[in-house]
Parts: sequence; structure tokens; C-alpha cells
Amino acid sequence: MGNSWMREEFGQEVAQLAEQYEAKKINRRDFMKRLGMAGIGVTAAATILAACGGGDDAGTPTTAGAAAAPTTTEGPMQPVTGGTLREGYNRDVSKHDPLTTNWYDPAFFAIYEAILSNDPSGATVPQFASDFSVSDDGLEYRFTIPEGKLSHSGGTIDAEMVAEFYRAVQEFSFIAGLAAPVDTYDAEGNEVVVKMKNAWIGALGPHKTGYWRIININTWKESTLTDEGEINVESTYGTEFADGTGPFTHEEWVPGSHVLVNRWEDYPGTQTPFLENKGKAYLDAIRWTVITESGQRATQLENGDIDTLIGPAPQDISRLESNSDLTTIRHPEWSGYHLAMNRDYDEFFGDVLTRQGLSHALDRQGMVDAILFGNGAPTLGPFPTTDRQYEPAVEEFNQFDIDLANQKLDEAGWVLGADGVRERAGFKFEFEYLVEDETVQKAVAEAVAQQFSVVGVDAQLNVVDRAVAFEFQSGEGRDAAPMSLFFWLWPIPLDVLILFGGSQFIPVPNFSHAVEPRIDAAIETWLASATDAEAQAASSEFQLAWAEQLPYLPIMNQNATFVHNNKVHGWQPFVWNLYPYYNDTWIEA
Repeated sequence: MGNSWMREEFGQEVAQLAEQYEAKKINRRDFMKRLGMAGIGVTAAATILAACGGGDDAGTPTTAGAAAAPTTTEGPMQPVTGGTLREGYNRDVSKHDPLTTNWYDPAFFAIYEAILSNDPSGATVPQFASDFSVSDDGLEYRFTIPEGKLSHSGGTIDAEMVAEFYRAVQEFSFIAGLAAPVDTYDAEGNEVVVKMKNAWIGALGPHKTGYWRIININTWKESTLTDEGEINVESTYGTEFADGTGPFTHEEWVPGSHVLVNRWEDYPGTQTPFLENKGKAYLDAIRWTVITESGQRATQLENGDIDTLIGPAPQDISRLESNSDLTTIRHPEWSGYHLAMNRDYDEFFGDVLTRQGLSHALDRQGMVDAILFGNGAPTLGPFPTTDRQYEPAVEEFNQFDIDLANQKLDEAGWVLGADGVRERAGFKFEFEYLVEDETVQKAVAEAVAQQFSVVGVDAQLNVVDRAVAFEFQSGEGRDAAPMSLFFWLWPIPLDVLILFGGSQFIPVPNFSHAVEPRIDAAIETWLASATDAEAQAASSEFQLAWAEQLPYLPIMNQNATFVHNNKVHGWQPFVWNLYPYYNDTWIEA
């Protein structure tokens, strides 16, 4: 059947799943499960299933994207234990320490468990905990920690240790502000008790992320804290070893090359309801290979050098989708490319007219088409358009308009010089522009620099590796780069963008060193929101203030794209989590 209507109504991923189901490349059970992972509700899924021919499940092959298997009487293929999953990763790797890392990678979903997770429908479910509850007034959360929970070192993880870990997040993590309304973490018996400063509808969100994934806090303190209780910067926790709670153990961490984890044989099992394998993992190991050169990613998958891939080059996606040996999964991603403008370079970025002029010079749709090959969307405010709290009124701002860009810059006092570069008050409009050494980010940065040059602004690219980029973005005052490109990735945009835009987070991660009272006020309102209506109002005001005042220049977001060889089973990324879990993953012998 033709699936164009399905593509228009539900998106490319759902249409592809329908085609695979109709061709008997996946069975009914897997089809419905993948629809749920794509964020499709029960009613819509039933409509899609009916359109695809109902419940005929002959053959019941389990390999997505491969040729239909012959009908047998043996039933679905059974999981196989053993083997190393070789996964391609589109970024350099971060150290495996939730408390001190500046990013968390897929390995965090293998090495650690969070107290909660999102299920394929987006609902909150237990993971390390067996149950949780919230008081009627929203001021107290309780999480039940079952007996027998262990860490990789064999240490018992009880409620008090979880509470102590969360207190360490409050004290040491640069990202602790994500959960600012939390007052205290304590333990009562086998329950972690979280008491709030005020009722806040967003309280559970941060606790599902990588920075709150549960470690053995005793091991961490012994290896990471000095006698004075401060962070030892020479600690090797997260680089040479880790003491986690997930189904795999840290083995190797080599920046620029790879990460290796091994199956934890004593894994006590998971409480996560949507994971089918409750015991130890099927895989012997997982190896993530760093592939920052985007053109190499698809080739390595097609050649059999890797089994799964996160983030293929946009220009290769259609080719991968047509390969019957592979399955491509695409869904909206809560991410964005934006430009930090260091306000301590007041001569360049201190006034809103200049920032608005720069913003109007950006052809965002052109960059989506040329760099992402349409696999994304422009962002005219801080949020991607797919977010549930997206405020469409931001589209009144930041539209591509060269005439308006020049008008704003003229009005701001920037005069075009004979060499084509603007000047104001004795300063030429030229500055260093930092970008991480990754293919797509470099392409975005180069396109931005070219578009700035059209309006008389000379952004001089400096391409550096990831660690250097973060160091020079994080400096205080003019020790930080004047401008830098940053790609953010987070399951709840408002939470993480607070850290970029809030004045209390200067210099990290408010790399723009922006102080915007209107944005700060919207943040305060969001952190005090106890209802959906209050949260939406705060979110809308935050987005509108951002779009007008421009603490950063929003550019675009991309779709999340994952690809796997059809010999890999149970590797099922879905829209509500950044990365897949690996408990159910196995490889055909």
C-alpha cells in the first residue's frame, strides 16, 4: 500500500516501520513495540496496524529490514548469549563519572542505572528503585530501594548510599542546578526520601539522566576526594575504573578512540518494566568506536566493521534506509546547535541590536537543507519545534532577512569598512570563533561564518578537539572564547537551557556570560511551577525572552538517527531516552 499519508501524519520513521511490517520483515509484536518507542499512542497504533493489514503475523521473523524468513514451527528466534557489540559513536567519549563529567555518553546507560527511566510511551517507570510515590502536596518523593542491590565492586547499595550520592550531586556536579527545587535527600529504612523547597512538576526529570545515574559513592569518595573534601583533579575514577550499578562494567576508556565495557556476571537484575531481560546481559561486551569524521560512519557499518551506529552523516541516511541488511530508526531529537556570544566582549555582543542583526543574517533553513539534508528543522527560539512545550510565537523573531540584518547592524552603529568588515568605536567586527572538531559542527560553523561575512562580520574559525573546546568555552571573563558553537542534547530542553541562559550559571555552562533579567524571572517561575498550566506559561515566557534578547543565537536541531545490522536484536532506541539500553541486546551467532 502507499504510505504517503502515514508519512505526512506520523513521520518518516512510522512509514518505514509500516513498510517493514507489510513486507513481513518484522512481526506484529515488534511492529507495535517499535511504534510505542516512536511515541505513537495506542489508538493511533491501532489505526496504523489496521491500515497495514491487521494482525496477520505469518512467518514471525524478528529481523527488521532483512528478507522475510520462512515460516517455521519453532517460533521466534531465541536470544543468544555472547559476542561483542561494536557500536559507532559520532562524538568523542566522556569520562564515566556522573559527578564530574561534562557530557554523558551511551556507555552511561550500560554502566549505571538511574533510579527511574522513561518507558516507550514516555511514562516514568522505576529502574534502580522498585517503586516510587509523591505526596499529595508535591513536597515529598519516596523511592523504594530493594535489598540485594550491588555495585560492580560488590558493595551493597542501600537507600542511605543512594541519598548520599544525590547529596554529592548537589555539592559537586556543575549541573546540579537542574534540580534546584530539591531541598534534601535522606534515607528512611529502605526508602530514599526527597524533600522539596516547593512543589515542582519537573522534579523527576533530572533524576532519569546520566548525571544522576547511581554509583557506589563510597568508592567515588575514596578515589576522588582529597582529605579536605575537595575534588582531586588527578582522580582516575571514570577513566581507568568505575563502580557502577548497571549490567556492564567499565574496562577501557581511550579518548579519540574507543570505550569498552564487559558484562557484569553478578548483576542483580533490573526493575525496569519495559526491559524483557531482567537478569544479566546477553552480550559479553560492548565497544563504542569514536568516529568524528561523519563520512566514515556509514561505510564502517556497511563494511561490517561495526554492528550499530549512532548519528550517521545526514547525506548517508537515505542510502542506509535502502539497505535491506540494515534497519534505520529516526525520531525527533531534543537537541540544538546554538552560538554562544561572550558578553565580556561587550564591544561585540553587549547590545541586543547587534545580536539581532547577526541572527537575521542566518539562513537556518538553508543550513538544514544543505548540511542535514533536511533531517532536522530550523530553530528560531531555544526549543526544537517538536517539544511538547514549544511556543510557536517565537517564529516572529530571527527570520532570515539580509536587509533587516544590515539595518539592525547599521542602527547599532556598525559601519562597513573599505575592506568589507564593519567597525564601531574603533573596533573591527572580527573575532575568534571556536568549534569542536566534528564534521557536522564544522560544517555548521563554516556556514555561519560565511553568512556573517555577507553582512560585514569576520568570524575567524578555530577548530579544536572536544576537551579544548569545553575548556575555552568555560573560562571566566575574556579568558573564554568570544564566540563558540555548541551542540546541546537533553531529554527536557527547558531544564538544560536554564543552565545555558541563567545568570547564576556564569561561567559554566552559561558560556555567553549573559545576564537577562527577563530570562532569570522565567526560570524562577518554571522552578516554582506545580501544575502543567504554570509550567507551560513559564516555558512560553522563557522561549519568547530568549528569542528576543538572544543570550545565544539558535540555529537548528537534528533528528536522532540510529542504524543497526539486522543480526542485532533488542537494540531499541526510542524517542524519550537519549540512548538505548543494552540489557535486551543480542547478536545472532
